[in-house]
Amino acid sequence: MKNTIATIVLAACLATSACTSAQTTKNTTELGVDAFEQAIATGKARLVDVRTPAEYAAGHLIGSINIDWTADDYEAAFAELDKSMPVLLYCHSGGRSEQALEYLAAKGYRAQHLVGGYAAWKKAGKPSAK
Repeated sequence: MKNTIATIVLAACLATSACTSAQTTKNTTELGVDAFEQAIATGKARLVDVRTPAEYAAGHLIGSINIDWTADDYEAAFAELDKSMPVLLYCHSGGRSEQALEYLAAKGYRAQHLVGGYAAWKKAGKPSAK
């Protein structure tokens, strides 16, 4: 009985350790507001808003460019980005930027995105352009 319990405990520890490693790897691409702000501040990444032009015009992060993830020409627009420079992505709430991140990662770009998107940025009281 003790061996069975020890085996279960060991298996649970190993499973937890594996899950933690997977989360850590994934989380390096997902940044909270403060970490995203710090990444922008380095000046060593391209800041890309993947919302529609209307959403972008209503307010966006200072220094960002707009590449509409839902536009027919998004692939051509992303292809113009320098692959040697990391890309910081955001959208309204994080869904589109996460999709764009997966797309860019598959194309060989180093990309991260803002968890919670522009809504989280504004809620945190961070500066934006209009």
